[in-house]
Amino acid sequence: MGAPRPLHVVTSILVGAYLGRRGLRKGSLSKSGAMAAFAVAVLTWGSGPRFGITLIAFYLSGSKLSRVGAATKMRQDEAATEGGARDAAQVLCCSLPAALAAAAYRAEIGDDARADLTDDARGAVLVARFVAFFAVCAGDTWASERGCLAAAPPRLVTAPWRVVPPGTNGGVTLAGTAASVA
Repeated sequence: MGAPRPLHVVTSILVGAYLGRRGLRKGSLSKSGAMAAFAVAVLTWGSGPRFGITLIAFYLSGSKLSRVGAATKMRQDEAATEGGARDAAQVLCCSLPAALAAAAYRAEIGDDARADLTDDARGAVLVARFVAFFAVCAGDTWASERGCLAAAPPRLVTAPWRVVPPGTNGGVTLAGTAASVA
């Protein structure tokens, strides 16, 4: 397997610093959230560029969707804060399990560029955990961000005959469900 190459380590640190700083500057991350994002990005990107690119795609898609219809979302939730800055706990809940799967892959299998998932059951499981975790988190984020802007009112998932206000936990719309599937 071998030690990580110096350029790979430097790239991991630069990507982590960029993501943390960008989130702080845009208001999507608090100071603790930016520090957690830095750590997660270094760990994930340090496990391999494919893992890092997946993390960035998740982060950027969620950030962009959070800004779509921001004025409408603010009116719906009067307790909301501008930008929705996420703290360390939120960042870690939405990324640490995947980052640990990526780190386990790096420790047990090696560089992600040599992934042959047909012959490597343990590697396939770790990659599946990584991808599945971000797929679930992205689906939840996309559904929430798109669903609260739907024209039709949400219905309670446990009692579909009951209409609930946008932003209610368990409230679903067709638009939000479609975004989640995407």
